[in-house]
Amino acid sequence: MTISDVAAKESSVTARLHAATAELRELEQLVKSGDLDSRVLSEFRSAVDFIRTTAWAVQQWVGQQEKTDGDPYSVLPILAAERVRRTSQLVRDLSLDLQAAEVSIDSEGLAQLFEAVDDLHRRLAVLFKRET
Repeated sequence: MTISDVAAKESSVTARLHAATAELRELEQLVKSGDLDSRVLSEFRSAVDFIRTTAWAVQQWVGQQEKTDGDPYSVLPILAAERVRRTSQLVRDLSLDLQAAEVSIDSEGLAQLFEAVDDLHRRLAVLFKRET
């Protein structure tokens, strides 16, 4: 990747962040004035929280890279912890969807989800067996 490619990518990211910020401000006004489904609002809040935490971690990463003695990899555990927290929340939400019959065997992607969760379960089982 050339220097001009990196600069173009950074410019693109900056433009998208400006656009997303403007869109979020408009959404804020709609949320304040509208009648909303509480589950949709909860999902939106979770997504915004996830983005906020990721943005904070990336900001920390950039700050560490700018320091000569800083370790930018020190923020990776923060990102991992956030993924664990977010995944836990998504699993609880999906469990409620299954209980309410909003997700069924015909739901798109369910087989792939089963495989991913099965793989995750096997890997977690290894971790927890080491601790006992």
